[in-house]
Amino acid sequence: MPLVEVHNVSKMYRTRVTTTTLALKDRLLRWLGKRPARAIEALKDISFTVERGESLGIIGSNGSGKSTLLKILAGVTVPTAGEVVVRGRVVSLLELGAGFHPLLSGRENVFLNARLLGMSREQVEEVFDRIVEFSGIEEFIDHPVNTYSSGMFVRLGFAVAVYADPDLFLVDEVLSVGDEEFQRKCRARIAELREQGKTIVFVSHDLNIVNTLCDRVILLSKGEMIVRRTPQETIDFYLRQVGRDKGIHTFSGERVEAIANHGRLALFLDTEEVTAPEGVQAQVKTLGQWQPATTADWEIVERRPDGCRAIGTMTRVPMTHVWDLGIEGNRLVCHVAVECDRDLAVQAIMMNLHLPARYTAWHYGDLSGPFPEIAPGDGEWMPIVPPEQGCFEAAATGAAERPPVAVRLEPHRPYVVLQWSNADYVTGTRVLQVEATVPESPLPAGRHDVATLEIDLGLTHDEIRERARMREEQRTLRLAELSGRFERGSVRVAYRGEELTSFVHLYSSMLIGNLWVDSMSLRWGVVRRDEGRLEATGESRRFPFRQDWRLEAAPDGIALSIWIEALDAFDADEYQVSVGLRPEYARWETGHESGLFPPFDPEAEDWQHVNRDYRTGRWIRALSESFPSVTLEVTTDEAPFRMTAINTSYEHRTRVLQALNAAEGTKRHFDPGRRLYFAGIVRVGGLGDEEEAT
Repeated sequence: MPLVEVHNVSKMYRTRVTTTTLALKDRLLRWLGKRPARAIEALKDISFTVERGESLGIIGSNGSGKSTLLKILAGVTVPTAGEVVVRGRVVSLLELGAGFHPLLSGRENVFLNARLLGMSREQVEEVFDRIVEFSGIEEFIDHPVNTYSSGMFVRLGFAVAVYADPDLFLVDEVLSVGDEEFQRKCRARIAELREQGKTIVFVSHDLNIVNTLCDRVILLSKGEMIVRRTPQETIDFYLRQVGRDKGIHTFSGERVEAIANHGRLALFLDTEEVTAPEGVQAQVKTLGQWQPATTADWEIVERRPDGCRAIGTMTRVPMTHVWDLGIEGNRLVCHVAVECDRDLAVQAIMMNLHLPARYTAWHYGDLSGPFPEIAPGDGEWMPIVPPEQGCFEAAATGAAERPPVAVRLEPHRPYVVLQWSNADYVTGTRVLQVEATVPESPLPAGRHDVATLEIDLGLTHDEIRERARMREEQRTLRLAELSGRFERGSVRVAYRGEELTSFVHLYSSMLIGNLWVDSMSLRWGVVRRDEGRLEATGESRRFPFRQDWRLEAAPDGIALSIWIEALDAFDADEYQVSVGLRPEYARWETGHESGLFPPFDPEAEDWQHVNRDYRTGRWIRALSESFPSVTLEVTTDEAPFRMTAINTSYEHRTRVLQALNAAEGTKRHFDPGRRLYFAGIVRVGGLGDEEEAT
């Protein structure tokens, strides 16, 4: 049977207004009964039980109803509604030293106060020496207590209370009395009582002590009770709401809860926090410096049970953040806008969604992979996957017990991208960044809608994996036992499910002004499927050109055609298309020579060409005892190519077959317009018509 039972307890207090502040008309209306007295509901329908031997913590901000609840349990006041049952003797550590007579000595007050707490004289005499020793005022025990300092007074009161040996201890913020040494003794004594099986109900603002001493924690918020599965989860939920009330709002749907707190947004699913303590935050880059929105002056200007509108006025920048937040089913919908008081030099606007490191896998558009570990030496944020214009879906998954987080972005400005990153070691989070670059400068005065962010917490791991599988199929070309998967400027080639390519896979590169521009560095759009053909377009971030790739079936292989569209005239020193293969490929052949790939050199930092004859050719092949042969064949006469075999650095250990178009004496000039860059086939298992190819 529980030691304490609280059933639907509510407590109302009538407000008292002095005659100096109450208008005569208002007093007359109250006297006539035509204007009821105002009331404050300190507790609202509270229900819980406390088992024998259990330690229950009660936390909450000032005015949340903590002390009122403890006074009801102690019998100091009665509830307005509901019922409280307490079985056994109670000691209330609510007001230490209550009942002490100022003219009596400390010794006399110990006996007096202990008797008031229900102890017999014999029981007091048995523990008297321990009470005095615990209080630390032995030399003053026979002095009147009106000569004591306030610290001595409360220390003696606490000592009497903790040795009264009741069934239930009610403790209200008394572990902060005295100096550090006495506080340590108080905590140790409470822990001893807990180990002795005493039942403790404990109110404190010291959350570390609550978390240490309590088996269960109740949060009171404006008189209402909130409980999470563990003390730490309840404390964390409370911490997300600490701050000035005008900038805080808690709202919820059936399963999803959210707390907007002065520019920081925390998300919960089925009472479990999903976001990291940093939550969702915004920042603005102006004059080369990032200004966090958490430093703004925030106000909730519209409150709804399922959402709110939050306004954050920056203190150092003439800008205001406008967040419209709402829960729709299992999704949080966040519409982000900014308002500039005047024309403002803004370079970027960013939203960061922080997730705990327990999320171990990322999904980005049609790509996915594991998050790298965050190492102690990681002092800066590390991008996980390059941001792509036009990629507006991402997700994170972890262990089965962690809810997946799926995000969809609707940009309201150009140049808005998603990007996954690892934060630094101190922050220790996975971060999905929504960055809106502002190319025009300054940003004009007025309102600017940035993006709408939908954070879906209702999907299962299977649904996330199925979405990833469907996106992967969208960019995969399947030819019987052979497949080619396009991934942002490279193609991964597999045979019977075993990947043949490695590191760079099948990709292209161009040397412009002593800088290699790889196809993987281009900004790629969505992969298009059309009658068994894959097409994609990638745009250079640095140079004025685009590449259009087309993948389609060919005999024994995959045909690749690449067109380049020059947006402005430019020159290139050389360009190439290469296939990176597994290190098991040991031999290579061209139409002019053949040889063995040498072992990878641990000292080599650059790629090493292993052939000697650089005459132009049409094909190059790699062979292995474990895997089928792979041949890179050129099928266009638009430009001559030299076929070369290469070893990468020791770190990457990849064999490379390369078709190189190198300028001889002059640069390759590209006028504005579209032209064929490369056409060829990657064949697996043989050339088909080998004599023709050679």
